[in-house]
Amino acid sequence: MAHVLIIGGGPAGCSAALTLRLRDADVTILRSGASALEKAKRVDNYPGLPEMAGSDMQKGFTQQAEKAGVKFQNGLARLIQKTRRGFTVLAGEDMIKCDAVLLATGIGRIARIAGEDALVGQGVSYCATCDGMLYKGRPVAVVCQDASFKEDVDFLKGICPVDYYMEKPHEAPEGVVLVPGKPTAIRAEGERVILTAGEQEKAYDCVFILRPAVALSTLLPKLEMNGEAVKVDEKMRTSVEGVFAAGDITGAPYQAARAVGQGNTAALAIAQYLNEKGENK
Repeated sequence: MAHVLIIGGGPAGCSAALTLRLRDADVTILRSGASALEKAKRVDNYPGLPEMAGSDMQKGFTQQAEKAGVKFQNGLARLIQKTRRGFTVLAGEDMIKCDAVLLATGIGRIARIAGEDALVGQGVSYCATCDGMLYKGRPVAVVCQDASFKEDVDFLKGICPVDYYMEKPHEAPEGVVLVPGKPTAIRAEGERVILTAGEQEKAYDCVFILRPAVALSTLLPKLEMNGEAVKVDEKMRTSVEGVFAAGDITGAPYQAARAVGQGNTAALAIAQYLNEKGENK
């Protein structure tokens, strides 16, 4: 049985999951936080469900998917790698193998630090537990957006001297050196990485950037974009074979009904893709 990984558990992801289960696919939804729908106080334009709180609507979508046999897993997708047979997705500390991927993460604008993208894998890392041991005993910086990465920071400070920077104000963890100022730039200098915050520059062997979301350019570097939106065709196929996208991630208008329709369209295209590959048997 083919395995489809859906990244995002909002209306698009749940809609696609239901359709794929009806076509005998093994489906996992990977989610890392609340969907935009859950934050809506009331939704008035969804057919058949008038004046419903977004959280109640999302709960219904999730329960229906679970009843259909969809597996839910909590975790942040950090990297999608294409393999000979399908894909491997790094989610937290787990490696998930699948035959096709649906991106249904909604919109999440990530303000990156100047110079960050060019140094990924060359002094910039997004995964403390993945890469931390490579820098054991060496000075590293941790850039955090909030306090949700306590376990990652605890791991790093147990093996490295850690300087801690905040992208947004929050309570700093114990046992780290808090560096004042918001990080604004990263550059390479020889084999070290220079991090600028305010008027101060410091050199490190690695800068770990820990955020509750990953930029699409990092998640899947070959993904073609239309500005901030993922570029798709009429079947919700992206520029990467075997990777599909649906919902707000494909651009405006940002409506639950549109997301559900796109999720269904994507699921049908995924089923066709798997059948042509001979995977869905």
